[in-house]
Amino acid sequence: MDYKIAIAGSPQAILGFKALGLETFPLSSVDSGREILKKISAGNYAILLISEDWAVALEEELNELKQQPLPAVTVLPSQLGSQGLGYQELRKIVEKAVGSDILFKN
Repeated sequence: MDYKIAIAGSPQAILGFKALGLETFPLSSVDSGREILKKISAGNYAILLISEDWAVALEEELNELKQQPLPAVTVLPSQLGSQGLGYQELRKIVEKAVGSDILFKN
């Protein structure tokens, strides 16, 4: 089975990824985002990359998607810059895996 990589976000943020062979899903509204996440969930996608601004807007739907084995969801900074959401997600994953904050201790 061949798996695909999807990227979703603002059209200007994801356009360049199409040249790399990723399937791009430009988002324009929360409702269209919900429909696209359903399509990705039902498809052959191993990885979903989503820009931070849309990850915040679609947080509830992404939390449901993260309960499934695939696709793995990764948050990327948007063209607006980073809000630190990807960092927070990585921190949660590490803490869950090892039971302690071993990487990001302050």
